[in-house]
Amino acid sequence: MSNEIFPKSKGLADITTYQVGALESAAHRALRQYKDKQLSAYGLTGMEWYIVGIVADTGKTGIRTTDLAKNLGTTLGFLTKALKLLEAKRIITRRANAEDARSSFVALNPSYQKQVKKIEEVLRSKLRDSIYSQITKEELETYIRVMEKLSKIDS
Repeated sequence: MSNEIFPKSKGLADITTYQVGALESAAHRALRQYKDKQLSAYGLTGMEWYIVGIVADTGKTGIRTTDLAKNLGTTLGFLTKALKLLEAKRIITRRANAEDARSSFVALNPSYQKQVKKIEEVLRSKLRDSIYSQITKEELETYIRVMEKLSKIDS
């Protein structure tokens, strides 16, 4: 008997929703743990890295905290705590929104820009050599496209 929950011999009709849920959970946990381990060398958690990356992508303008929370699928309360930590580490800066006093803009500290590129290169390389070496480029691309579609589901 195979250890696989979803062997090639099975079709979608043969796998239960709880088996799929277990696969989702195990895959998420494996990826999160690996990334967190690699990012700890830079004093970052996975979620902090996602925040830093998204903020870095917005350039000098930055991003509104509400938009950042929506992009990450998290609450403003959680994000506020994470931003305070990143601000204390001098990775990001926050400034008031001149048009709306209830919100602020978050931008990457310019002195951290090179570090973001370095972390991305190292993490990408390590993921390719380890976890992503277990799947084909096409499987990874499909996985990312499926996650993108699922992330847009409005519950």
